[in-house]
Amino acid sequence: MKGKMIMEIRVVIDRSKISEMDCSNGHVKIIPFTGFVESELFTGHILPGGADVQVTNAAGVRHMCAQYMLAGTDSQGNPCQIFVANNAYFERDHRPKPFEACPTFMTDSPGLAPYLQGANFPAEGHSSPEGVNIRIFDIDKES
Repeated sequence: MKGKMIMEIRVVIDRSKISEMDCSNGHVKIIPFTGFVESELFTGHILPGGADVQVTNAAGVRHMCAQYMLAGTDSQGNPCQIFVANNAYFERDHRPKPFEACPTFMTDSPGLAPYLQGANFPAEGHSSPEGVNIRIFDIDKES
């Protein structure tokens, strides 16, 4: 990935809590998770309720949408929250490693809002023993 990594979210999955369903028009998997992030931009943890919902249609195309809220402190030391919606699509029986995704952000941090909201930050998802590490990049900054 080109650009500077601005944040790495470490997603921790309890595999015993995963829900799945097969049906005539596809497959649904819901993966609840916790986790944390430490970066120059923001340090905090994932609040309860974060989930990765993966829906595979009858053609075998899978849409992944992870939505979660982070609580912690921004780069200026102020308490804040960040909502993340991270989307990715995968073709039948294909999930590249790392996979690419496109997160969007909402935040109550006056310092982070102008930077995070409305910008396009590509992301990579890397498998880890605990779950997935989501690396978010700013393509306008050099690494």
